[in-house]
Amino acid sequence: MNINFHPGRDDLYFNRLFSYLKSRLPMEINQITEIRSHVYLVENKQLKCILKAFPTYEELKLQQDFTSSIKKEGFEQTCSFLKFGDFPLCFENRFLGFMEYIQPELQSFTYLSDREREEGVELLARFHKATEKLVPEFESILFKQDLRRKWEVRAEQFQKNISILHYFIPKSVTEEILEWSRISLKGMTQSTNRQKRERQVILHGDVAHHNFIRAKTGQLYIIDFDLIAIGPVKNDLLQYANRILPFTGWSFDSLEKMKIMGDYLTDRSFLYGLIYPSDIFREWNRNIRAKAYYNPKRTTQLINMTVHQFKERKLFVNKLIDILEP
Repeated sequence: MNINFHPGRDDLYFNRLFSYLKSRLPMEINQITEIRSHVYLVENKQLKCILKAFPTYEELKLQQDFTSSIKKEGFEQTCSFLKFGDFPLCFENRFLGFMEYIQPELQSFTYLSDREREEGVELLARFHKATEKLVPEFESILFKQDLRRKWEVRAEQFQKNISILHYFIPKSVTEEILEWSRISLKGMTQSTNRQKRERQVILHGDVAHHNFIRAKTGQLYIIDFDLIAIGPVKNDLLQYANRILPFTGWSFDSLEKMKIMGDYLTDRSFLYGLIYPSDIFREWNRNIRAKAYYNPKRTTQLINMTVHQFKERKLFVNKLIDILEP
């Protein structure tokens, strides 16, 4: 037995998990490695698979059903669930799902290069093409994403955290960032005439680079459907743009060069959405909620994202405002 412990994790937890899997799985287990919270690599001499622990059986079943359905629609660039026995395994109030292991390339997928950013958005477009057909099947199960309301809540929470934020961020910066959010949300509200006519898909909801895997074969895969919801394609693309722009120096031209992204740059509500500081609000709110601002490494990363990129980001926002409100 080889168990790779996660720093700070109770070692006894792994012993209990190993013993449970050994008693319930129809195969020998040689090693368990924690990848992140509640996600593990399980392996023996013949097989490697990913084990993910879900809070409820309904969440596990949704992931299994969605993955199966998208595969039936011909979308193969994700991992399948594996089935061991007739009943779901439950360990310490979490339901265990097993997924095929995709052997990754040594060089992880990132948003550093034009080629990778283009490849990621093209894969996302193929994902949307397949999930559009699945909306009728899942519309009674999945919620419909109201992006503006979600962003309003984020901005409100950021405002509530302002006294803590000012220990790390100059007041002049937070004031301008909050002003960007007001401009964005107001503009999106006034530019919703086409909202109901937009094609609805099942959104991925978390297009961070770590949810793309470059397989050893060179094929790119998209994983982790925990945040899927129904909504217009541009909701995922706004998040994708927000993720890649820091790697381009907040270059509007970089978006124009991407065919799939470029098609949305005539949509006023999309342009207003690009102004919204989603990443800043999300990460600071999460950091403060977890009281992780005591972690110097993490807080330094957030200060860099907020303050050190501020000049480039302000130029980007000003360009969008010039386009929208000449």
